[in-house]
Amino acid sequence: MIKEKQVHILIGCADARDLSQVQLDAIELTTEAYHKKGIEIEYHVVRAAGSFVTPDVVMDIKRTIEQAQRSLTELIPIRYFVHLQTHGHMTEDSNDAYISHVHDLHIVDGSPLNCGMLNASSVGIEIEKMIIEEKLTLPINGQKVVVDNDTKIKLLLREHYAYDGYLAGDWIFSIDLLRTHPRHQRTVLEKAIDGDSELNVLDIRITCGIMDYSIHSLIRVDDGDPAVPFWDDVQKYVRDHSVNERLKRDVLIHQSQKQKPLAGLLCMSDPRQSSRNLAAGYYLRSKGIDTGGDYLPNTVFNMTGSSFDIPFTPFGPYVIAGFFYSVKHLKLTDQMVMGYDAAQTSRILLKIKHDPIMNLIVNTFGVNLIPINQVDLE
Repeated sequence: MIKEKQVHILIGCADARDLSQVQLDAIELTTEAYHKKGIEIEYHVVRAAGSFVTPDVVMDIKRTIEQAQRSLTELIPIRYFVHLQTHGHMTEDSNDAYISHVHDLHIVDGSPLNCGMLNASSVGIEIEKMIIEEKLTLPINGQKVVVDNDTKIKLLLREHYAYDGYLAGDWIFSIDLLRTHPRHQRTVLEKAIDGDSELNVLDIRITCGIMDYSIHSLIRVDDGDPAVPFWDDVQKYVRDHSVNERLKRDVLIHQSQKQKPLAGLLCMSDPRQSSRNLAAGYYLRSKGIDTGGDYLPNTVFNMTGSSFDIPFTPFGPYVIAGFFYSVKHLKLTDQMVMGYDAAQTSRILLKIKHDPIMNLIVNTFGVNLIPINQVDLE
């Protein structure tokens, strides 16, 4: 008998190494164990470059919570947890215990395992350059406007993205310090919740941590407060199995290598609607690659959102930055687009076409959008 429901929302990076079969197993087995205790677990993943808590991410969280309440069929307690997670490469002298402190952690400067959004402002500058060089033309206030200078880029952001400011270093800006980034994003989220009359009446617990790809494990940088038994059990499983299998499992070896995925993936944040595992399997089979059924890290660069299927709303800044980064720098001109069914996939494709910057990226780099859906692949 189910006596409690828990909704867990991971805010993670789009990095292709940010998921492994060990992590998938940990979620599945721990969810089953909690179900036997009478606790139903609902798990969602919101992914955008850099794990920034931007307004679109806050809206993803809110929509997920609203949908969880709509799905209730009986009056049972429901609890909400958001897990903020960035990634990097810690030095060997860092304290890599599950619960550590930022002053005991040190980043390997220049490591390919660190988040690419340490240079997000540079990516923003490249996007500005592309917009001006390609002479993006848009209907604004009944007139065709060629976006060819900074002032018109500000106009573009205001009219299409509801942002009053500059693009590079403003709308899209770099991670200041990787060690403190998840804590800062927790503060940003806490303030957003406090300012929302619907969210601030809910008991939403927030954790924050850094996934150290060199040891395949999460390090919490929040003193372990709040205590979240489900999340802690998941991470314990990952740590235990990473220690035992690190040297022999390809699924772990791939996680500690330089990011070099095979394709991109834009999909919904609910794994029940869009499975990254199914999408990766589909793409690998199409290329004649056999993984023996395991999900290999470093396969797909994945961004997710609960609003990806709402066609006439814009994408957020770090979805756009991540898409540009994956296409230009990771050379991922194959981009899978995945909804639950063909209709939802079509809406995501329409959203890409309707978003001025996303559509420009597709056209400029000749991106091959590959429509797939969960129903057909299951």
